[in-house]
Amino acid sequence: MFRFCFKALPLPFHSCRSVEISVTHLLFLQITPVFPKSLSSKTCELSPKIDFSPNKTYFDRSFFGSYLRKSWGLSPENALFVSERVKIKTLERPEAVLSLFRDYGFSETQISKIVRFRPTMLLADAEKTFLPKFEFFHSIGISGPDLVLVISKNPILLSASLEKSIVPFYDVIKSELPVQKVVKCFGRPAWYFLNKEVRSNIGPNISTLKEVGVPNSSIVFLLVHSRLSFILQQNTEKFKENVAKVIGMGFNPSLLLFCNALQVISMLSKSKWEEKMELYKKCGWTEDEILLAFRKSPLNMLFREKNVVAKMSFFVNDMGLQPSDIAQTPDALCRSLENWIIPRCSVIHVLLFKGVIKKKIPLSTILKSTKKYFLDRFVLKYQQEIPQLSSIFEGKMSVAELGLGFGNMSERNKCSFK
Repeated sequence: MFRFCFKALPLPFHSCRSVEISVTHLLFLQITPVFPKSLSSKTCELSPKIDFSPNKTYFDRSFFGSYLRKSWGLSPENALFVSERVKIKTLERPEAVLSLFRDYGFSETQISKIVRFRPTMLLADAEKTFLPKFEFFHSIGISGPDLVLVISKNPILLSASLEKSIVPFYDVIKSELPVQKVVKCFGRPAWYFLNKEVRSNIGPNISTLKEVGVPNSSIVFLLVHSRLSFILQQNTEKFKENVAKVIGMGFNPSLLLFCNALQVISMLSKSKWEEKMELYKKCGWTEDEILLAFRKSPLNMLFREKNVVAKMSFFVNDMGLQPSDIAQTPDALCRSLENWIIPRCSVIHVLLFKGVIKKKIPLSTILKSTKKYFLDRFVLKYQQEIPQLSSIFEGKMSVAELGLGFGNMSERNKCSFK
């Protein structure tokens, strides 16, 4: 029978397609002499040492996909994705890359995700492309699990030039950041590693901040937070204008709030700023109150209209507060209406209605205190008298279910929220 199978399945190794078909049937028949016995379970059945394509044709896609599943641990979907984007003639380079990443402690799952993000890494020369980068990171204190974390979170580093991108960027940030912050900075997905013009703005912009008195802690904050790093990438002249504008609005450069204001000014065009001003005017604030609120809570100017209107409506129409009260405590708009504002205000409303508490409760105390503080002071303390308080605080019960809608609040109790 075996003799018959060999006749029906000749082994013309002049093309990759014939290799795939032949190997599949041979494995089915458990004929082993074609392959070395030393192959581990982690490697593909075809040895990378054997060149089955003397005419230098590319490996068949299905064979390559099978190799990626068995050697690299890719899922069938990811293996198909990668095999459709990369063509190879030999397994020598992929095997060298795989070996290097395993030697540096990358797990199969991490390797799989990286190659899914950067399929072309399979074509790279591991010793010339990746090893120097790994050695550089090791030299600056990023090694072991930290190195694995950095590359896994930011695979774009594998494509970035060591001499033209990575090292110059490190030279800019090294004097500002401790090692662990450098890890976080490099581990953040960022395209500016590859953009020389944008990267060259970071150093001068940091110098501008230092000149006006921004402390190192705030500069670190801007560098390591992905939502804020764009600020330091701006054109240097535009950046100086924005810094001067923020200082002119009364912000102290020594405070972290300065960075939040700089973020807003950097994000909003003149027309968008005017739109936000009009929004808050419609909610009942004067221009002075808007600027006062901005100095206390700059990020409010980034909120969507629907979000602002819903919260202002609750505070003014349901709780009986004046728009100016919210301008004095603008942080109130930073909280979730459904998950934070309504549950807490509902608890206070019930306590006031039942006459359990009588003194004025500042809105800042209601909304800015920690969960533990609020729970201890306003919920657990009165749990025996009002068993429903926990359910109200957790959002499982509304005051309406107790027949205590906000519309029933007396004028005296409304004033107790201010």
